[in-house]
Amino acid sequence: MKRRSKGGAVINKPIGRRKKAKSDDNLNVMLRMCLEKVCELQHELNKADECEEDAQAAGYAACAMEALSFLAREGLPQDHPMVTALTEKLAGGADAAPADDHDQGQA
Repeated sequence: MKRRSKGGAVINKPIGRRKKAKSDDNLNVMLRMCLEKVCELQHELNKADECEEDAQAAGYAACAMEALSFLAREGLPQDHPMVTALTEKLAGGADAAPADDHDQGQA
């Protein structure tokens, strides 16, 4: 803040400790608000990841059930080697299938 001395010269009033403390408090409040927002957004991202994994698992289960239903409609009994092998493979989940099944035989 500027003020004039008796002689008319402008004197810059130094920032007091209270103003600096208040400025620091405001900065801390802003940083805290930013941190809370970051945490909130991270929580939302985590929930989205969980939902995506649930959707993938549901899709995998639906696909597995449809494949087995198709074989049953085509007349293959549950004890047929193809049905039992597919059931074991599907029951193991997506992790049981090799990642490069479609690339086998290619160099």
